[in-house]
Amino acid sequence: MVIGESVAKDAYRLLVWGPWRQALEHSPWGWEYRANRKLGTIAGRVAWKKRREVEENLRRAFPGRDDLGQVALDAFATHFVNQYASFAFGRIDGRNYRHYLRLEGVDHLDRAARDGVGVVLMHPHTGPAQLPLAVLGALGRSVHQVGGGEAAVQKSRVGGWASAERSRLESRMRVTLHDGAGYLRGLLRVLAEGQVVLTACDGTGGGQELGRRLVRPVLGQAMLLPVGPFYMAFRSGARLHTLHTVRDPLDPRRHLSVIGDEVQVRRDAPLRVALEAGADFTADWLSLVLGRYPGDWLFWDAFRPGVLLAEDR
Repeated sequence: MVIGESVAKDAYRLLVWGPWRQALEHSPWGWEYRANRKLGTIAGRVAWKKRREVEENLRRAFPGRDDLGQVALDAFATHFVNQYASFAFGRIDGRNYRHYLRLEGVDHLDRAARDGVGVVLMHPHTGPAQLPLAVLGALGRSVHQVGGGEAAVQKSRVGGWASAERSRLESRMRVTLHDGAGYLRGLLRVLAEGQVVLTACDGTGGGQELGRRLVRPVLGQAMLLPVGPFYMAFRSGARLHTLHTVRDPLDPRRHLSVIGDEVQVRRDAPLRVALEAGADFTADWLSLVLGRYPGDWLFWDAFRPGVLLAEDR
C-alpha cells in the first residue's frame, strides 16, 4: 500500500522510525506487531480517501460482500504490521519466535533437506510477509529471499532516511536477500545445493513489476501473475511449495505461516507449458487464499487495471 508524500508524512516518519521504534524494541516479545496493528487501524480511519480506494478495489473482487469497510481497515492494519515488521527482526530467535509466529508444514522442508533437494516457497504478500523468512533464518535454516525493491516514488530526505533504517533493520535477519531485478543464476545455484528460496507469486510492491507474467483470472479479475517460482523450480529441480502468512486463528496476537503440500511442476513438458500450467495453479490458489483472508493481503490498493490487473481494453 503506497501513501503519498507530504510534510505530515515526514513528521510521522520521524516519530515512528525514531522514538516509537526504539520504545517497541524494548517492549515484551510480540508487542511490536500488536502496537503497529493498532496504529494501522487508526490510520485507516483517518486516511479516508485511501480507504475508499481500497474499498473500491475490494468491490472488484467481492461485489456481493457488505463488510468491505471492515476488510479495508484490516488491510490497513496489516500494512502497518508489515511496514514495521523489521522492528522485531533483531529480537526474534529460536527461544522466543513462538510469540511472533506459529509455523505449520516445516516437515516439508525437513524432508527436502534429508533428500538433499532445494525448496522454492511461493507466497503472496499476506501478513508481515518477511516474518516467516526471519523466523526460518533464526531457526538456522539456510534461506534466501527474492526482493522487489522499494516503491518507485520520489521520496523526501526524511523518506530516504526511513528507507535506509528499514534496510538496516532487515539486514539483522540471518538470511540472504537477492535483488529480483538481477540474474537468477545465484538462486538456481543455492537451490541446487539444497537451500530454500522465498519468492512472491502476486507482485513486487515496488511499483515496477519484475520478470515474466501471465494473465489469469483471480477473484474474477484478469491479474498479471509472475511465473518466477515455477521457472526456478523447473530449472533447478527444486521442490515447489506454497506459503501464506495470516493472523493466527488460535491466537490473533501472533501470526500463522503455513507451508503447503508440494506443488507439481510439469517437468515432462517444455518450459513454456510448465509456466502456463503454473500460472493456472497460482490463479486458483491465490483466489482461494485471498478469498479466505482478504484483510491479510497488502496489495488491495494495486488491485486495479494498469497495476496488478491487466489494462482494460
